[in-house]
Amino acid sequence: MKKISLLLIALTVISCSKSSNDDSSAEITDPRMASSAITNIYATGKVSEQTAEQAKKTIFGKWNLGSSSNSSKSAREITDCTFNSVEFTEYDYNLNINAPGMIETGGIAVIYGNYELVEEEEKVTKVILKTITESGEQNIAEVTNIEVIETDGQLDISFKFDFIVNLESIGIPCNDNMDRDYSADKEPAAEGTLTADTDSNHYKIIGTWDLTDFSDSSGRTFGTYFEDCDEISDAIDEIADAIGEFVDSISDISDGLTSDELDFDTECIPADAAKLVISTFGTYIYMGLADENLVEVVMGDWEWTNEDQTAFTVTGGPGDALNSLAIVNSITDTQLSFTFTGVTYDDDPPVDETYIFTKSN
Repeated sequence: MKKISLLLIALTVISCSKSSNDDSSAEITDPRMASSAITNIYATGKVSEQTAEQAKKTIFGKWNLGSSSNSSKSAREITDCTFNSVEFTEYDYNLNINAPGMIETGGIAVIYGNYELVEEEEKVTKVILKTITESGEQNIAEVTNIEVIETDGQLDISFKFDFIVNLESIGIPCNDNMDRDYSADKEPAAEGTLTADTDSNHYKIIGTWDLTDFSDSSGRTFGTYFEDCDEISDAIDEIADAIGEFVDSISDISDGLTSDELDFDTECIPADAAKLVISTFGTYIYMGLADENLVEVVMGDWEWTNEDQTAFTVTGGPGDALNSLAIVNSITDTQLSFTFTGVTYDDDPPVDETYIFTKSN
């Protein structure tokens, strides 16, 4: 899988308890899920009236906030940012943020991790997002006033979002303009969700996986899989030089901006391990880790290409640079093996890449 250095914020902790609530659909078995072992994707209700276990089902899903931007930036600048989407799974979540100042990632920032559901008197009062930074664990945001309703088959969520840290302090060049009330439609679940019994490949593939082996048709192995920073840093330097030359060439019409004023974040930390998160809402996140800290990520979409669920496609990366077909070699409750066919990098000839993962949850 192509590895592209992006920003990643690691978040932790999920808590839950169990009780009943007559005012919520979170405990009701929806007939549309009768053939599926996946968490109910049709749960609704006010989270403030639910237990943590119920609330986890209610927020479960990918919520499309429909934000986009055509802003063009020549260097990392502090800008107004917007949410593209937020997704909650059983164990974690991700925020996809449109951040025009992050030119090195195609204007996209990804915040990924787990969440904590805070209860008072067995009812959820807020969802806390936490992050691990160089200084340790800290709270990053709070989500409150969450309600999910269904109208004519369409599920919609409303909530209040508050970052409790300055985003620039955690490496995201955004102004403090994102703290407000939001509403969003729920994205459709991936094909295969409604028929995913426990024996299906779809049910088995959903979750978090640890990379345990790699090989490709050119002779590379797991021992040589993780790139060092030399190649990455050289590529970043080439991009920075090209942008700098362009800015200098138009300095007379850009208010005197020169390459000396550009600020590029070129720090690279080589990964020594990798994780893959696959959600039932067609999202995947592929993460590189160094000493258990997340240092690189590719995020995108995936979908089955046949009814037998033996092949799938993935897209993603800045500008959707990644577009590959994967053939499932084997899949069990605890192990996954697949091969990307015909992968090309720059001018190199196509290669087949085989990955083996062990499930972590």
